[in-house]
Amino acid sequence: MVNDTETKTPAHFTLQEVVERSGLSEHTLRYYERIGLLEPVKRENSSNHRRYTEEDLWKIEALACLRTTGMSIEEMRTYFALLKDGKAAADQQLALFEARRAVLERELAQKREHLRYLEHKVAYWKAVQSGDDAKVKEISEITAGLSKQIIQEK
Repeated sequence: MVNDTETKTPAHFTLQEVVERSGLSEHTLRYYERIGLLEPVKRENSSNHRRYTEEDLWKIEALACLRTTGMSIEEMRTYFALLKDGKAAADQQLALFEARRAVLERELAQKREHLRYLEHKVAYWKAVQSGDDAKVKEISEITAGLSKQIIQEK
């Protein structure tokens, strides 16, 4: 038989546990608290160490995910402010996430072009290595065009 206390999740998490679960650094967590993205975290009376709740952890994990999308602090603030309005803010939430998705789609397209350029450079040097002068010339022309596209996208 399993003891109930062994199967329950802890009511509070240490800073190190939150760092491990979220992937955010201690510095980032303290910063988010300082700028108000996180409510002030409760502290243990005896040691004054931070003790995070399940709700804190949920919000921190959401922040970590939003951060990986490149969302700005202001956008994250907006997201959490709109959460309080629930369904009434659905249009605004959609606009926020659709805008972020559009940015990521543009970045992904750029990365694909960068990858295409590198693939051609690999092919170029393989052609150089093998002595295939015709292929070297062909690939040089392609990479020259790709170079111009990449430089212009900045």
